[in-house]
Amino acid sequence: MKTKEQIYQDTREMVNKQDKANYLAYYKVFLDNSKRHDIPTEEVEAIIADAYAVYKHKEAELEEILDLAYIDLMESSNREAI
Repeated sequence: MKTKEQIYQDTREMVNKQDKANYLAYYKVFLDNSKRHDIPTEEVEAIIADAYAVYKHKEAELEEILDLAYIDLMESSNREAI
């Protein structure tokens, strides 16, 4: 059976992997669009900005998951200490 510490570490690893995958997806959009000349610059900038906004939203969700896992770990540590 996994300890709360192991569960937290696993969660942190999963969050970091997903965040990296999300960033790479954004970066691919950035690279694919940054040198485009077939559409106006404003459209290119909007595509990149939208991709970045999606990345930042997902990053915030992942941070929340990690925060909740940490709170769970600390609450369980406090219960065990009592």
